[in-house]
Amino acid sequence: MGLAFMDSGLFEKGSVSEEPLPARASRQAQRSAVTRTALLAAAEQIFARDGFEAARIEDIALAAGRSRGAFYANFESKTELFLALRKQVVRKRAREIRESVKNLPDPAARDKAIKTYMVEEVLNERQLLLEIEFKLFALRRPEMLEELASKHLDASCRINEEELAPHMPEWRDKGQEAIRRNTLAIEAVLEGLALNHLFHGSVLRASDVASLLPGLIDKVVTSPCDEGLADGCP
Repeated sequence: MGLAFMDSGLFEKGSVSEEPLPARASRQAQRSAVTRTALLAAAEQIFARDGFEAARIEDIALAAGRSRGAFYANFESKTELFLALRKQVVRKRAREIRESVKNLPDPAARDKAIKTYMVEEVLNERQLLLEIEFKLFALRRPEMLEELASKHLDASCRINEEELAPHMPEWRDKGQEAIRRNTLAIEAVLEGLALNHLFHGSVLRASDVASLLPGLIDKVVTSPCDEGLADGCP
């Protein structure tokens, strides 16, 4: 047959087989979005099972029901995939915090609600352990450290600002440098508690985490007055 079907009229103007380019492009974009979502869900599963460094791209693609080629059509590397997954998780957390505080007009009540949420995060330590593992991965690769650390922190600060600032003016008014430092300080507390609760839960019990965390957060987080950024500070 060769290319004889090209003359059969199927591609003539007005044919039912003709499809405008924007529609085809839209369908392709939808398929790509579905594939990306499947890869992110599979990555969360495989990272949790194997850890970041041991996780294999082939296993992530297989769990997503996709090929290795489909993986590389969406992500340049396992590191890029992890950062994309982390953004998704950070935004989910920020939105959950937003829902817990949006109807609380009092800053003290918002503060209490956020710390209660943080305790739950520590006791559900899987994602926090992946954070620790990723940071160790970056530390072992000095040539990548600055770029990975910057992307890691920038994503946290940007997402939290987008999701939380409208509902937490006291957080928004701290200034960018204080926000970045506070973000890392909070991560240090949460990750440290999660790691050691998992390592020796009979000593650092869930009740200990709940009692220790609020005070530790207060100790490491600076306020606008600490930074000299707010009017009326003593």
